[in-house]
This record gives sequence, structure tokens and C-alpha cells, in this order.
Amino acid sequence: MYRILIADDEGIVRDSLKFIIERDFGSDCEVFSAKSGRQAIELFEAERPDIGLIDIQMPGINGLGALAEMKKQNPKFKALILTAYDNFEYAAEAIKLGAADYLMKPMDRKKVGEALKKLMYELDGERAKRQQDLKIQERMETVIPIIENGFVMSLITRDEYCYAGNKYRSLLNVEENYGYVLALEWGEGFDKDGPGNPIGASVRARKFIPKMNGQIRSCFKVFLSDAMGNKIICVAPTEREELSYKERLRRIEKVRAMTTSLREITGIDFKAGIGSVRTWEEMYNSYHEALNALRHGVRKVTHIDDLAAWNTGDRQQAEARKNILNALRRGSEIEIRREAEWMISYLLQPEAYRTMPVSVADTCMDETDGAAESRIEHARIVILEILMAARQLASEQGYLPLGDAEIAVVKAADAKELQTAFLDAMLQYGRRVFLAGQRTDTVAGRAKEYMRKNFQRDLSLESVATELNISPYYFSKLFKEGTGENFSDFLTDLRIGRAKTLLYENPERNIKEICIEAGYTNPNYFSRIFKKYTGMTPTEMRDRLREGK
Repeated sequence: MYRILIADDEGIVRDSLKFIIERDFGSDCEVFSAKSGRQAIELFEAERPDIGLIDIQMPGINGLGALAEMKKQNPKFKALILTAYDNFEYAAEAIKLGAADYLMKPMDRKKVGEALKKLMYELDGERAKRQQDLKIQERMETVIPIIENGFVMSLITRDEYCYAGNKYRSLLNVEENYGYVLALEWGEGFDKDGPGNPIGASVRARKFIPKMNGQIRSCFKVFLSDAMGNKIICVAPTEREELSYKERLRRIEKVRAMTTSLREITGIDFKAGIGSVRTWEEMYNSYHEALNALRHGVRKVTHIDDLAAWNTGDRQQAEARKNILNALRRGSEIEIRREAEWMISYLLQPEAYRTMPVSVADTCMDETDGAAESRIEHARIVILEILMAARQLASEQGYLPLGDAEIAVVKAADAKELQTAFLDAMLQYGRRVFLAGQRTDTVAGRAKEYMRKNFQRDLSLESVATELNISPYYFSKLFKEGTGENFSDFLTDLRIGRAKTLLYENPERNIKEICIEAGYTNPNYFSRIFKKYTGMTPTEMRDRLREGK
């Protein structure tokens, strides 16, 4: 079916064209007629025709003006201009506006039919292409999630095929060289043991998965896994390897807003963990970082750098040790065993040395006995470094390090003994170290020490969090857990305590000087805060101290 608009101020022309169309094309066409440019535009808006036969000379808005307006609304609209003037300027203007051709009056029936057939043929081609595009799009809408899930799973399960051929990245048109993992989890509330009623929440969320995916995609450019119980794993490509502190905060804020939107959609609580930016070959590490942040973060959204910031020394450790040390901090024997077993088995495989320096790779990559012995010795070095970090962690937390852990590793004669010694040592360390309370104490202690040294400066929760390289939201929670009071109260205690000490030491000192030395810039504000905390103004306390002398 073709919808055709005839626009001409002469009734005989309209009738003639309609007769030609109905005779040559019959029921294949539906015809609409207008006698002015304004009426043609109104009909165009109401009926959305495919083809127009438009006279140039019409009262009011002429044919060229009407065509220009129609083309604005539908650039694919096909028009034949009708004119009684053999004027090239008219023709040129019509073509410029997008007319397919122009016909001279009086019109020849054959030429009208041929011109319409040509436009109908073009329309048929465009319609066929649109149908084909829609079919392809429909198929892709079905296939792309499967490809995305395969891409994500290949990254988080260390599928070497993905790295060797970059097949998934090519199919998904991924041009970025880096990415990070965002792990989303949902449940009926969260506590230290994880989400509440995860199975029930997973069942409830099932009907919302398409909407959830749509909301996630509206916030981030990501590739999504299928729902895995009550989790979705998102992989986000990024151009840059480094992430500044402010960028990290913006990312956290954006994820927080997204989890709020997801809760509004589903009525279910969401929590998120964010891994660090990695190359595609290292995305497995970002995945485990995201899971660590998800499981051990005390906020709704936690970045791995916030979780690890309590021990900045770990940030200088080799990346290969991060997963096993994170498992150690969690104190979970199951996870420690899993991570340690994976670590030792990986170190004993030739593939682990592909990206090592040539001097190491040459001695470790083949299947000879000599190469196997070299891999054992290299693994022994890595394991000893991990145990040293574990000893340091245990020592910092007030625990007595194991005395013979490293000795057993050094004495191990083969791969099996090395694995046994490593597992035994890590499991014993794991029983002594518990992340939750110790991490909080360490952050709070570092913050308190920094505030005691710098309370005279213009301190804020955000500035101290920046100094500790932790997001303000996460820092606020950890500080309260570690000190029993909030940030502003602790800072005020420091400042008022300093002011009182200065007054006791020298009651003759100027109040304004004491105000500044205590960390305040506004004497009036200082006086109000001082009275709120001590029951008297600085002047009243000074006078009382003078009277006592």
C-alpha cells in the first residue's frame, strides 16, 4: 500500500491525477487531496503519506514552502513537483529541497505513471531494507546478551581464548584497552553475613531482570552477565588505566544513584562492589576485587581502593598477591584454601610465565624437568613474599606471627610439599586475622593521628578521607565504628581541648589568638561552640581562671 498526497489549487488537476493513479495502480494506493500549501501540510501531518505530487504555484504557502516543511518532518518523504513553467530555477530549488523529480503541466499520463513507479520501486527497496534491518536487530537483541554473557564469563573465569583471539571484543566492537568489574548483589536487606533471603530475593527479581538491565545500561556503558542467583556481573570498558580520587568518588556516586533506581524498580535492596581498572588480561583480578568490595564493604557501594586503603603498604605489593591477601583478611578458610590452591597451581603452570621477563620465561615455560624445578623455585619466592606480607599483617593487628611458616616453605622438596606448607601457613594466619574490627581500628587510628597533628588547619571529613585515599561515605562509617563518635564531634573535641589547654596555661592570652590556634577562624562561632561544649564562653572561663589565681 502506498499513501499518496496530491496538492494543487486546480480541481481538474487533482481529479486528473487521482484518476491516473486509481486506473494504473488500483487498490495499491490510497490518495489524499489538498488545494493549498497549508492544507497539504495539515494532511501530511495527519496521514503521513509516502509520496507527494505537489504544485509549485498555490495560494498562501506555495509548493516549495510546503515541501520544505514536509521534509523537516520526514526526510524520507518522496515528492514530485508539478509546474506549468519550464524554469530551471524552480527545478533546482525543488531538487535542493529533496524533490525526486518535477513534471511539467499539462501532464502526460505515461510520464506520471513512470515517475510514480520509480518512486514506488524505491519505497519497496527501502521498506525491504528496513524489514531486514529489523530482523537483524531482533536477532541481535537475542544474540547480543548471549555474546555479552560469554564475554563476561570468559574474563572472570580466565578463559585464554578471549585473550588469544579477542573474538568477543571484536564482536562487541570494544575498542578500549582497559576495563573494570562492577558486581551487583540484591537481597532483603544486608548485614555482616551478606544479603538477607538471597534465594527469595532472586526469585522476586527474576521478572525485573530486563528492566534492571535497562537501568544499568542507562547509567553505564557495560557488558552484563546473566543473573547468577542474586548477582549480576558488569564489565565496563574504559579508555584510561589510572583513576583519580575525584573520578573514583564520581563513579561511586553514580553507582549509588543506580542502586537507588534499581530498588525503586524492584522493591529489593541492592549492594555493589567496584574493582580496579585493569587490562583485559587482568580482568579476573578486578572481578575478585569487586567481590571483595561487595562482601566486605560496609556501605551500599564500595570501591576496592576504599577496602584496601586501611593498609597502604599492600598497595605496593605485587598484584599477584592481592587476591590471597584479601582472602586472608576475610578470615574465611574456604576462600583462603581456594585462593591459595589456585595461586600455587597457577605458579606451577608454564602459561603463568608468558608475560614474565625473558630471563624468567626462558627457564620456566617448557615442560622439561629443569623448567618444572625453576617454576617451583619461582613459586617458592612468591609464596615467601606472601607469607612475609601475612606476617606483617598479623603483627600490625597485634597477633604473634607464626615462627615456622616460612621454614616449612623453604624446606619443601617438591610441588606437593610446597603446596601443603603454603596452605597450612595461610590457614593458620587466617584464623588469627579478622577483617571487620581490625580494618576499622586501623583506619580510625590513622585518621585520629592525622587530625591530632592537623586540627589547626581547615579540616573536613572529605579532606581527611582524601588524605587516607578513602571515599567520604566509607570513611565516615569506619571512623564511627572505630572511635564511637562521629568525625565532627571528634574534631571539635580536639579543638576545644586545645583551647582549654591554652587558657589554663595562660589566662592572659587574647581570645582571638586562642581561637586561631585552636583551628577556628571566626571568633563568634568559636565562642558559641566553646560554650556548647564547656558550659561557658572562652571569656567566662578566662575570667574564672584569673579569679582562681
